[in-house]
Amino acid sequence: MGVAVKFRRGTASEHSSFAGSEGEITVQKSDSSGQPWDLRVHDGLGGSGHLVPSADSTATLNNKVLNNVKFTGTISDNSGNTIATISDGKLVFSSNRLTLDTPSIVDQGSTVPLEQMVARVARKNQMILGD
Repeated sequence: MGVAVKFRRGTASEHSSFAGSEGEITVQKSDSSGQPWDLRVHDGLGGSGHLVPSADSTATLNNKVLNNVKFTGTISDNSGNTIATISDGKLVFSSNRLTLDTPSIVDQGSTVPLEQMVARVARKNQMILGD
């Protein structure tokens, strides 16, 4: 049988007052994320180290640059209400704006470009308003 390696471990609150050595890896037992554990890598400068979330956990990205990202699925608010469904196209974040590149929308069972749908809605509104 091989050699077992065991890392120091503790809860998030225990890690908040623990300054690991440079390059030290510790295991953080989950308090609220729902995952059984996360890893922390320490830099020897104090603090609680840098969180390395498990593959199944949800991580909050702060000040991160994402390149060539492909999104699929849905966008939901904190209550689980679906805000949008992402398919074909990409999200571009800049200047506090959200821009969709080649977005599409389902209109009566058919997928059409979003610009086409906006033009259709504008024509309908024009007919209704008598412009």
